[in-house]
Amino acid sequence: MKTPSGQVFGELDIMLLELMAKHGFIEWRQTPFTLKSGIESNVYVFGREDITDHPDFEWLIGRKIALSVIEHTLFADRQHCLIGIPTAGTALAQAAAMVSLKEAIYDNNRDFICHRIMKEALKAHGAHPKWVNGEPQPQRHTYWTIDNVVTDGGSKIKARERLEESGYPVKIMPTLVFVDRQQGGIKIMEQRGFARVVVVYKLLDLTFAFGEMNLWPKGAVKLVEREIKAHQV
Repeated sequence: MKTPSGQVFGELDIMLLELMAKHGFIEWRQTPFTLKSGIESNVYVFGREDITDHPDFEWLIGRKIALSVIEHTLFADRQHCLIGIPTAGTALAQAAAMVSLKEAIYDNNRDFICHRIMKEALKAHGAHPKWVNGEPQPQRHTYWTIDNVVTDGGSKIKARERLEESGYPVKIMPTLVFVDRQQGGIKIMEQRGFARVVVVYKLLDLTFAFGEMNLWPKGAVKLVEREIKAHQV
């Protein structure tokens, strides 16, 4: 299936789309949600218990992320290390790491993907006083931040500031966003100096496919298109 942006959805994408609709990864409702950016929207990208409660879905998402990371390899001699932006990004990072280990996506000359845990708040006790559990090792790892969705880029910008505070090489770190709401967040991130932003799916491509696969009413798809155009950040 070819989407409006020109992306071609293959077998893995189609399986993911079916599970996204089944488990409510993306929902459209008559009563609008208030997003973290403050925008009100009738469509919401979840990516929490809708993923972690369904291992088959989590596995496929992990595979898609792992393949996307490998496709955008920066340093062939370094291990990819994903840092999920709390809280939704944490499960995505772990899913990709587990898939790369189980399926041996890498060839014999490369290490598997690993991941680290980023905190929502600093602790005043214990042995890990920084935002990430683990000191940066830039000669060993290519660090990525990863999150479920971007609207205005605010959570990604905040996470970047915290990673820099903890000594991570943010000026060269790529960021992976699973769904871009196409409301201007990617452009804002690029303007703020993000080195590379990898988008797995665009929201309008997903909703188009939902309509074509009869997973969503065509009317809801049109409403999402109009909403996105009307609410640029």
